[in-house]
Amino acid sequence: MDNQLIIKNLMKIRPKPESKWIQEFLRTTDKLEDCVTINSNTRTSSSNIFNFFKLSAMDPKLKTILATVTIIVTLGAATGTIYASDAANPGDILYPLDKAVENVQRTFTLDPTKKAELEIAIMDERVSELELLSESDNTEAISDSISEVEAQQTRIQDKIQEMDQLRTEDKLQTQDQQRIMEQLQQRIKEQEKIMDKVQTKLKENGDNSNSDKLNDVKNKYSEKVDKQIQNFEKDTGIVIQENEEEQEENKNQNDGDTENQEQEQEQNKNQNLDNSQQNGNSTNQGSGQQGQTQ
Repeated sequence: MDNQLIIKNLMKIRPKPESKWIQEFLRTTDKLEDCVTINSNTRTSSSNIFNFFKLSAMDPKLKTILATVTIIVTLGAATGTIYASDAANPGDILYPLDKAVENVQRTFTLDPTKKAELEIAIMDERVSELELLSESDNTEAISDSISEVEAQQTRIQDKIQEMDQLRTEDKLQTQDQQRIMEQLQQRIKEQEKIMDKVQTKLKENGDNSNSDKLNDVKNKYSEKVDKQIQNFEKDTGIVIQENEEEQEENKNQNDGDTENQEQEQEQNKNQNLDNSQQNGNSTNQGSGQQGQTQ
């Protein structure tokens, strides 16, 4: 994409990165400025960008836009770094870059359903990060990761509310939101399975604090999204269906439960017969002893 077009689009949508991210970016440029060659004759003109960002007279909004554009241009020239940052976890040096890339994606994703799909995909990444961290003994990083999961859950709920509003204003097709809701329902179940394993792992490691925190985050999110799905079904008359794989899994689980119940009933029946026989034998034996006494 042409840089001029990028700047034009940014001026229209006026992105607002988190203040913490902007401060971190400016601190980074201050550090990089130390690497610029002191001799002005050999200094490259590109190094002036660090002084450019420090100009106190510059409009803060323009600084934000230029910072975002710089990130985008850098992404195109440093693909390897982006791939590395995508694998970063909370506490890693590249993790802020990973979050910055996600914010850029959010900025340039305009379609409501695409926005929701992006947040769901990012949620998958947050859960994967948590799963990986659970193998370590870094309780602080694990706690931060759980907080990141919770923050991402809030973003997804916000996107559902936005879609609800757009649908009531006839700005979003019902079937488009239905597709997102079905996708969300499926992914939540997959994510819950992973979080259940993480919770078990944390308990095994004696990290009860993070285990309880994760359990609380998981259950609250499930309850809130279930309520949002129910409201959608009530408003539209459409029932959010499970996919075929989930239906088969639930069927197998129900079949297994039914089989277990039948086995339990058979065992109880046999136990009752054994007890009846024992009682009968005891009665007969008592009667025989009484007859002998007489």
